[in-house]
Amino acid sequence: METERYIVLLQHQQKTSLKKVEKELEVSITSSEFLSKENRSYEIIDQDNGVLYKNLGILVVDNMDEEQLKSAMKNESNPIVYYEKEREFFSADELQLITELKKQSAGLTEKISELEKYIFNKPLPQKSMVEMEWGLKAIGMERAQYTGKGVDVCILDTGLETSHPDFSSEEIEGKSFIDGEDWNRDPNGHGTHCAGIATGNIRSDTGKRYGIAGGCNLKIAKVLSDSGRGTTSSVIDAIDWAITKKFRILSLSLASPVNLNDQPSVLFETIGQRALENNCLIIAAAGNDSNRPQIPQPVSMPANSKSILAVAAVDGQMRVARFSNAGLNPSTGGNVDVCAPGVDIMSAYPKNSKNKKFFYYAMSGTSMAAPHVSGLAALYMEQFPEKSAKEIWELIENKARPIEGIKYRDIGNGLIQI
Repeated sequence: METERYIVLLQHQQKTSLKKVEKELEVSITSSEFLSKENRSYEIIDQDNGVLYKNLGILVVDNMDEEQLKSAMKNESNPIVYYEKEREFFSADELQLITELKKQSAGLTEKISELEKYIFNKPLPQKSMVEMEWGLKAIGMERAQYTGKGVDVCILDTGLETSHPDFSSEEIEGKSFIDGEDWNRDPNGHGTHCAGIATGNIRSDTGKRYGIAGGCNLKIAKVLSDSGRGTTSSVIDAIDWAITKKFRILSLSLASPVNLNDQPSVLFETIGQRALENNCLIIAAAGNDSNRPQIPQPVSMPANSKSILAVAAVDGQMRVARFSNAGLNPSTGGNVDVCAPGVDIMSAYPKNSKNKKFFYYAMSGTSMAAPHVSGLAALYMEQFPEKSAKEIWELIENKARPIEGIKYRDIGNGLIQI
């Protein structure tokens, strides 16, 4: 019988009930409160051991027989109320879509070639640096009177290149949830780029502004590997850690595609709700599976959960980005809440094969839109320290500006505003 990793939602965490789960599933359960730098979850979870993330009421078990889980759910004295197989998540930028298309089907060669030609060969506009950073102007950054001072913003991504000149002097707390890879280096570059948008503030080479909440407390959770891939358990592990640390904003520029009419994950809906209950706002990229002007694709997981703020992308001409997913499943979750700049966004980047000469790079994706919202949320939280995470969410939506001629399903309440 097939066995694999499962994510299990518990109704409660009473000691006697947990003992019953251990007996029925034949595993030993370790609470996340006992995790540490020397005792990581990915080192514990195996066929005989699972980890319970205490803030979320979620258990991760490996090499599990699904029939055992079904049997346990039928037992009314057992606290297991739901389970699902582990999923894979990807960084939500244009280039990642190309990588996955290559792996999935040789029959898509023509489409991949077309996308590659568009992304790699399109000329960047010959504009001054201030004009290049069009996204900050679009959201009214010149009106900003706050910097996010004192607000903890956690970027859940591929890590951060702490040697980058814009971050090397900062005191940054971080943790890796990927076995064998450090949080404070980022050969992928995606996490550093997203962190720069949310918190980078000033370019070290030109002195021009490119980031939003430069005064916030930047936190890093490496949940995607250097190749830009991660799993449900690594993301859940990091969210549980962030809630324990009482971080106020979690920025997730990652996505796992869903199909039309798919129901949102009960797990991520529960996670989003429990985060809000702990005064923590989760902001996620809507995903890049669309190829407009054809029919767009639905909002990806985890952004398709009602309790997680979903962000779509627009370009400098105030058009929906051709890759940005849409709220096609609004009755079951899966709607877009707001939109933000997500095309040709300049931000911090490590020096590597794609970026040999400079510490900055332009990227496109809902991955770039989400940290714009995370940075804005930090400004609002500094300005209104008495407001809850849910009230900050409502403020972000209420202050957003509709864009004429664009449907609600594509941009939600509209473009975020200072």
